[in-house]
Amino acid sequence: MADLLKPLAPSSFALDIDGLGELVFKSVKIVPNKPKVSGESAPLGSGKDGKSYRQINSAGFEEISTFEAVSISSPSATSASVVMWKWFQDCLPPSDGGNGKWKDSKKTGSIFCYDHDDELVAQWDIKEAWPSSYSLAELSVESNKPLEETWTITCENMTRVM
Repeated sequence: MADLLKPLAPSSFALDIDGLGELVFKSVKIVPNKPKVSGESAPLGSGKDGKSYRQINSAGFEEISTFEAVSISSPSATSASVVMWKWFQDCLPPSDGGNGKWKDSKKTGSIFCYDHDDELVAQWDIKEAWPSSYSLAELSVESNKPLEETWTITCENMTRVM
């Protein structure tokens, strides 16, 4: 008999980026990594009975992957909010107000997923990663939610290892 499925718990995860300490994130959203294809939309010719012929060419997958990590804004020096901002500033060029240390600031890390028994059941390793964009949630007098920050992290390699 096949093993019963043991579902992943989307609320049980951790994002660990080497050298940044133990950071707390509200969510992590991995953006789809799609293959590069061409030719699927244009028929190459027509044959008997008017049948169109197409050729789909694949050139592998996109070179780089991105994911979004959401943190709660906080003034604490050890919060994800402050630590991620410092990393982001290190990666920005001086012309954009940053420290211009992009090459030296790339990091490795992992995204971990746990089941309902808190057992590690999935892991994605990331390499050559850096924060490539930042956004702040809307500021509003009507809001009663914590202020969220979204970090887009670009990595040159993302691999599921388990």
